[in-house]
Amino acid sequence: MEAFKIKNGLSAKRYLGSTTTLSGSTIDLSLGSMFSTTLSSDPAYTFTNPPASGNAQAFSVEVTGGTTTFTQDSFATTLYTGNGSTQTITNGLDLANDGGLIWIKQREASWVHLLQDTTMSRGHRLDTSTNAAIQDNSGYNITSISSTGFGLTDNSSGLYGVNGSAGGAYAGTNAKYVAWSFKKQAKFFDIVTWTGNGAAMTIDHNLGQVPGMIIVKSTSATYNWAVWHREFTGTTDYIRLNLTNAKTDSAGVFGDGSQALTPTSTQFFVGGNNQVSGEVGGTYVAYLFAHDTASDSRIKCGSTTQVSGGTTVDLGWEPQWVLIRAATTSNWFIFDNKRGGSLTLLPNSSNAEGSQGAGAFEYNTTGFTIEDYITGSVGDTLIYMAIRASAATDSAITWPSSVKWPSGVAPTTPAAGTKDLFTFLTTDGGTTYYGKKAAEGLA
Repeated sequence: MEAFKIKNGLSAKRYLGSTTTLSGSTIDLSLGSMFSTTLSSDPAYTFTNPPASGNAQAFSVEVTGGTTTFTQDSFATTLYTGNGSTQTITNGLDLANDGGLIWIKQREASWVHLLQDTTMSRGHRLDTSTNAAIQDNSGYNITSISSTGFGLTDNSSGLYGVNGSAGGAYAGTNAKYVAWSFKKQAKFFDIVTWTGNGAAMTIDHNLGQVPGMIIVKSTSATYNWAVWHREFTGTTDYIRLNLTNAKTDSAGVFGDGSQALTPTSTQFFVGGNNQVSGEVGGTYVAYLFAHDTASDSRIKCGSTTQVSGGTTVDLGWEPQWVLIRAATTSNWFIFDNKRGGSLTLLPNSSNAEGSQGAGAFEYNTTGFTIEDYITGSVGDTLIYMAIRASAATDSAITWPSSVKWPSGVAPTTPAAGTKDLFTFLTTDGGTTYYGKKAAEGLA
């Protein structure tokens, strides 16, 4: 590395050496002046370690276009048949290293929901259909979580099994299950745990944006599941996941009685209610789901008004999984595209899978339609959380906002298989960068 004068006393740094291949979304200017990448995601780049103000640095980024496959690295619905012994479920998600949640339900008989996340020790579970604390489920549970899926065992065909060869009214048949797996990932899903202090608390999260929906459960005591949704505008609004009760007002859950404690991109807030923080020394877990309006979003949380003849929700993309209910008295409903549009499971109930009838819930390329007889009544508010179906599109780069482009608009990202060169210059310590697409269609 050497410094040299370029004009009016400005010193510039010239870096010698090979091209640095980018492995993430950070471009570290102390590593050189030439970077390259082949896209397989939609990176939002940041520039770090620029020279001090008064020194200039020019650098280039060679970008080969690629494709981004939405959701398949974040979420999976897996249908499987129990065998009464051990079984490995492969879903392609690296929950072992990244963390996440596995939610299992037997489909054919009245059976609890089994939720195990990577903050728990193996052999334990939560159940959305009850207010029970975390339970020991040893012997018939998720026994291991790997970089590609999870392992199961089942020494019982009882109510708490996840891999039974028979069960309930279906004795003598192999039990059918569904597993929904959520990986911790920015702008998609996060898990946070804390210890209650008997008062309101501010809790950090790593979702990377303002949450769209937060589900909280005491893991040490029998308190209801508390749900905050971005469409709740009251100072104390919340709803319960394990009950059919309508949205309610209760000071000390997600508000302090005088104001709504609105989440931010780095924190959320709970009051001193026992369901969320009030039990001193009690343990709690929160599952946070993003609401992302970007073109590459994987998840959206929203609301709509129930209309006669069926309500259509425009998400901008086709979903594969939808959690939905009326904010009035109602069941919760889960629809997924692996089981089919008309088949539902109820998070607030241990009931077997039920059919709502042909056409009751339909997916389309921009959203979904739900018939008015499923949840609530005409005129009611429906709240939902929807996860995008897997689909591959050309990757797109988000450059730092500190970059000034000749036209005032960032240039397009190269299409899959093509290569472009972008050049940048900073002279003020990285406060401002001047960027330009220097070449297109390189060999």
